[in-house]
Amino acid sequence: MSKANDLIIRVAGEGGEGVVSTGDFIAAACARAGLEVYTFKTFPAEIKGGYCMYQIRVSSERVYNQGDTFDVFCAFNGEAYELNKHLLTPGTTIVYDYPGGDFEPDAIPEGVTAYPVPMSQAAKDLGSYRSKNMVAMGVLSVLFNINEETLRQVLTNKFKKKGDEVLDFNLKAFEKGKELGAGVKKVDTWRVADAVEPKDVIIISGNDAVGMGAVLGGLEFFSAYPITPATEIAKFVATHIPKFGGTLVQAEDEIASIGQVLGASYAGKKSMTSTSGPGLALMSEMLGMAFMGEIPALVVDVQRGGPSTGLPTKHEQSDLFLAIHGAHGDAPRVVLSVEDVKDCVDMTVDALNFAEQFQCPVILLSDGSLAFSTQTIPAPKPENYTLVNRKRWDGQGKYFRYAMTDDMISPMADPGTPGGEHIATGLEHNASGAPSWVPANHEAMQGKRFGKIAGLVDTYKPVEVDGEGEAEIGIITWGSTIGVVREAVERLRAEGIKAKGFYPKLMWPMPVAQYEAFAATCKKILVPEVNYQGQLSHFIRAETSIRPIPYTICGGLPFNPSMIVNKVKEVL
Repeated sequence: MSKANDLIIRVAGEGGEGVVSTGDFIAAACARAGLEVYTFKTFPAEIKGGYCMYQIRVSSERVYNQGDTFDVFCAFNGEAYELNKHLLTPGTTIVYDYPGGDFEPDAIPEGVTAYPVPMSQAAKDLGSYRSKNMVAMGVLSVLFNINEETLRQVLTNKFKKKGDEVLDFNLKAFEKGKELGAGVKKVDTWRVADAVEPKDVIIISGNDAVGMGAVLGGLEFFSAYPITPATEIAKFVATHIPKFGGTLVQAEDEIASIGQVLGASYAGKKSMTSTSGPGLALMSEMLGMAFMGEIPALVVDVQRGGPSTGLPTKHEQSDLFLAIHGAHGDAPRVVLSVEDVKDCVDMTVDALNFAEQFQCPVILLSDGSLAFSTQTIPAPKPENYTLVNRKRWDGQGKYFRYAMTDDMISPMADPGTPGGEHIATGLEHNASGAPSWVPANHEAMQGKRFGKIAGLVDTYKPVEVDGEGEAEIGIITWGSTIGVVREAVERLRAEGIKAKGFYPKLMWPMPVAQYEAFAATCKKILVPEVNYQGQLSHFIRAETSIRPIPYTICGGLPFNPSMIVNKVKEVL
């Protein structure tokens, strides 16, 4: 159950009924009202039909995750009710489509507030069943204090471009919903926090935030093949990169996209692609070439349920093995992982910078849950970001593309630079770029390529430690699970349990000394992650002296805070 001024609303129904747009509108309205918003959505792989759910968490304080479960549930159809009725516990509220819908609930459990509202019938009376979601929003706005002024602004902005007739009809359906909501005798206490002075924030999804970070990071070339759940990154970049003189190409497949990225980068352009696990697997050979040729390249991997085609629209964080070691031969890369939507902006800039600075492939890991989640974040300001460009040859003396330097990073020369002619292939080479099979040369070059990224551990921001002193339990986690653990640690402390969190975002090279230092202050280490094998736990065991307790799930949904709290109590 949520705390005061922290409300979770879940809307669920069939894909195509407007469930997602309902959630988007409510989330945007609450953000405009100055409130903190975190959303979560899940939907089937089919284009239309199948169960669809959208959860909106709204608070007057910062929120880090989607929450445990709903306080208010709006059921559009019988399937949604059947899939969620076990969560109707004392204190929760259900708003459902009756009469006129396709179901009537079982006996409502004691302590649950139920509001039957004829949403489908109202929409049909208005002349279009498709307006059902507008009716539902009107109902919810009245019953749960969703700011009407900002909701109207959001609806107007959305439908005005489709013409006055479409706008007027949707607002009419919204008004009908308000009328129905006003006719309901409200007996629960749930309400969205009152509007406050709007902050300088935006509400944006994880995928769009990656695209925004790419543009802010000075991206000049983007190539990708559409793949769920990463396609929206390309859509965002396609809309905005031309404004800054950049180029986007939709490639015929993932191998072509990474090939084009390496070609553009070799030509001197900041370049990246986005994909999911199946696409990253196809890129592995080319990423080895990027390492060998010391070519800057960024790949954003929005992880999804696997293996193979797997669960295209579901959540998982199971590509860590692939991201770190998915190559033939010894071919490391920098691997970063984002926690939230703000990280999607900031760390995309970081990732582009590292690719340029270290002249190597960089992989940035997001996930399917975060891709579609929207959050309120501070409006990014270009002046707050420092951009790094590759080290370029100064034109003096004879040019050696792979010269041994103090920092092991060699100057690059763009094609056409007078005197900067050189060979760049996947073959091992000497300092000039000419192929070389000499054993000592291969060892020296591997040392150069590995060595130049090793220092990142000492120069990147330290891993965040959540808590001080000695602890009964230390929780190490990564990706979007960090936000869940933050709240769980807070709850555990409130119950008198000494708990700490450790939240790495530089996954490789691994900051081993920081892991060891954290573990030394904790009696036990728990590692929750959404994959079957416990992939981060594996690296911790392999690279450190720590023997963590893995806690893994892989059902297609993220953890919630209660799951972590309960597991900690079990472990202790």
